[in-house]
Formats: sequence, C-alpha cells, structure tokens
Amino acid sequence: MSVMKTFTTVPRLKTCLFAAMLAFTLSSCNDDDDDQPMEPAASNIPAVASADPQFSTLVAALTKAELVSTLQGTGPFTVFAPNNAAFTTAGITSLDPLTKDALTPILRSHVISGSVKAADVKSGTVKTVNTNNDIYLSKNADGVFINGKIKVIKTDVAVSNGVIHVIDNVIVPPTQSLVQIAQGDTNFTELVSLVLAADPAVATALTSAGDGLTVFAPTNAAFRELYKTTPKATLLAAANRALLTSVLLYHVVPGRVFSTDLPNVSGPVTTANTGTVTFDLAGGAKVVGKTSGASNITAANILATNGVVHVIDKVLMP
Repeated sequence: MSVMKTFTTVPRLKTCLFAAMLAFTLSSCNDDDDDQPMEPAASNIPAVASADPQFSTLVAALTKAELVSTLQGTGPFTVFAPNNAAFTTAGITSLDPLTKDALTPILRSHVISGSVKAADVKSGTVKTVNTNNDIYLSKNADGVFINGKIKVIKTDVAVSNGVIHVIDNVIVPPTQSLVQIAQGDTNFTELVSLVLAADPAVATALTSAGDGLTVFAPTNAAFRELYKTTPKATLLAAANRALLTSVLLYHVVPGRVFSTDLPNVSGPVTTANTGTVTFDLAGGAKVVGKTSGASNITAANILATNGVVHVIDKVLMP
C-alpha cells in the first residue's frame, strides 16, 4: 500500500540548515516539497509470500497448482495464508503426493474476492473463489476462526492487490456428507441403526443441503448408557416410532454451529424437533438437553459437505 507523507513547506534555507543539523545527506535542497519521494508500494500477494520464509510451502504449492499468476492479478483478494507449521499441522509434510488437481481446490478455498480487513470480519458463511466450497468464520473474544478450528494468528498483512491474514492450519474442503461420516465411523453404529429405523424424515433431514445442519452425535457408549433405562427394543417398537424420531431430531440444529460460535450463544437454540437445547462452556463445552442434562462435547467441528458434527458422550432427551 502506498503511503504519502505530508510535509510542511519551509523556506529553502531553513530546510537545508535543519537537514544539516540532523546530518542528513541531501543531494539538493529546493522549495517544492511535492518532489519528496513516496514510500514504495507493497508488493503483490505472491511476491510478499515469497519474501517470507514462513510461507515457503505455500509458495511451492501455489507454483505447483499454477496459481501464482492469478494472485499477481489486480484483485483485490483476501488470502488466508497457512504458514509452514500450518501445513505440518494439517498432515501435509510433502507436496509430492499432491497433484495440481488436488492442490487447486484446497488453495482456492483460502482466497476471497475483495479486500477484507480484520476489523470488517463478521461471523458467518463466506464464499471463496472455490465455488464448490464456502468457509465459515467465527469471531469471538479469542479472535477469528475458520471452520471452527483454524485460527487467524496474524492479520492485515498489506499487499498491493489485497490483504493477507496468516492462519495456523490448512483449509481442506470436506468430501463426505453427514450421513457418510456417521456410516464410516464404527463409533456411530448405534446412531446409524436408529436413524434407519426412525421415520424417513430423519434421514431426509440429515441429507439436506440448504444452509447446512449441526449434528450432536452420541457415540455407541452413550446409547448403551441410555439403553439401561430406555431399552433399545422400546425405542424400536412400532408404537414408539414417533418418540425415536423426536429423540433423533433433538440432536439436529438447523445451520452450522461451530464450537467457536458457542461463546456468542446466550440462550436456548431450537432443534429440528422444535425443542431447545442450551450450552454450558464452564469446564469444557457441553450441550444440555431438557430432561437428560449436560452432555460433554468430546470431539468438535467435524466438517461435512452439508453441515458439521460434534461428538457427545450422552444421548440428549427432549
């Protein structure tokens, strides 16, 4: 960004004497201060990243994906830039296994059209230049987070064609739906079996798109604990199908609610069965059911193509 300093015009003699007293070496002294040199403009995004060793992996990835020339363009762009440590945190210790086609959607998910300074960031969905992958920002007292677990660790790095914010992890687009995540994890076999036995509205809800869903997913152990007082056979009885459907939908909240959004939630949140849950963040995040009490969130922010999953250790009861 170019910055022009404004100087007060002073007589030629005073200017030269003042400069001499400060031991400045001047090639000339004239009356027109408009000839004072401007500070050099900041370089574009790839140039700034290339000049900073902490972005060497990012620069190599941009080069391999042939995106350098794009980010040299006019823009403006906002780039959430993972440093080298962020790639390691994401398990990307080498770019060798990643092809250009694999890298491109990942890298494009870090870029927003327009220049967004830190002060202008708001919580919510943000479209990236990867048209197949939005990102989700949470802004709370601890800072700005992406998709619930990626933290912005430095803001407003000035570049000539936008702004860079440094992040501590890599934004990887999700590839599985909520249902696919549950079906692929052996910790959720009880949950899957009950969803299949419930009203088809439950499966339909879990495959919906729209603004996405938040699912509080009880583990098998959580259901086994419930079966001590409410046997599984009771839940599966035809006469209790409405009860089972209500219990399962009580674990679903419309929209994506990440753990980093919870500090901003001050009251009850409506669930898909029109009940409400509340949150208790004292001593660790908990979701509180109407009759079941608090359940610990043991794993958070599992991103799906149509929502987000939080794992809980107790079945919520409306």
